[in-house]
Amino acid sequence: MDLNAAISEPFARLLTFHNSFNRSIKVSFGALSLLANQRRSGDNSTAVSLPTAGEPWGTTTLWRNLDAPVKNAAILLVELGIARAADAFEDYATGAKAEFDRAGINPAGQKENGKSALHGFDAVVGLNTNGMTDLLKLANFFDTARNCIVHQSNRANASLAALRADPAIEEILRRWPKRSGKWSVSLPPVVAGHIVEWRPRHAILASDVYYRAAVALDRVLVEKMGPAALVRMAAHWCFFADPLAPCPSKHSPDVMVRAQLQDRYKIKNVTIAETITLLREIGRWEAVRTAWKKRYPQGPETSPSLRRRLRNDGTKAGPESKGRTRRS
Repeated sequence: MDLNAAISEPFARLLTFHNSFNRSIKVSFGALSLLANQRRSGDNSTAVSLPTAGEPWGTTTLWRNLDAPVKNAAILLVELGIARAADAFEDYATGAKAEFDRAGINPAGQKENGKSALHGFDAVVGLNTNGMTDLLKLANFFDTARNCIVHQSNRANASLAALRADPAIEEILRRWPKRSGKWSVSLPPVVAGHIVEWRPRHAILASDVYYRAAVALDRVLVEKMGPAALVRMAAHWCFFADPLAPCPSKHSPDVMVRAQLQDRYKIKNVTIAETITLLREIGRWEAVRTAWKKRYPQGPETSPSLRRRLRNDGTKAGPESKGRTRRS
């Protein structure tokens, strides 16, 4: 079992969020900009009609001047984005601690409080943060920004203003990894008591900061968990969690757990025999088999199995049932 690229279930969820989040920010801001540009290049003497897409405030809404609403909508988009990025990392840290506890690992140190940039999980899992000054400072900045957005209607408090005024922050931004020529890493001016005019790039930066923090934490978590705990995790999310994690296989309990390990958790060189052996060692094999039979009482839900059942039932698979079979 090769764990070099392995990830945990909480990180798999955060990775999905991170990728979708970046696209959503770009699409949403692009749509707002397109609307504003079309308005500027068209006839400004009449009101523009915007569809409501079935929402309960009429079939359309009319706007005489969209410059201010579009600007405010863009700021609101970023405010929501920064808060959502911070919450996604908090969700990761909570889930990672649950996996840590479920694996029965002894904490490397005591969590002092939940207010540190990594929510104290770095102490619990034993992550050495000596070389993570840049990451921790930006994570602390966006944690503080999130609190200002959520609790002070996006008015900066003194702590956020002080963090932004720190001369080290500009050096960190210059060093921050980015795609060459794609965008400039920056932060907006911050004045205590004033609204912060965030830009979409700041929401994407926040998501990137939290993603990198989760990468660092998850690498240590997976190493501490080891093969047995990772197999337990895969079985838990295949059969016992609520809600269950998506799994591409419906063939058999052992194949499902192995598929989860390989496809969702990026673990290489996993065999069926090794999967069953580890499940037996941790005392979960019989429970997994029972859960699988309960979930799939008619047997595997693979395409050949479904077609075989149709033949045995004397039912000819028509176009509709064939379509369902291929999607199974």
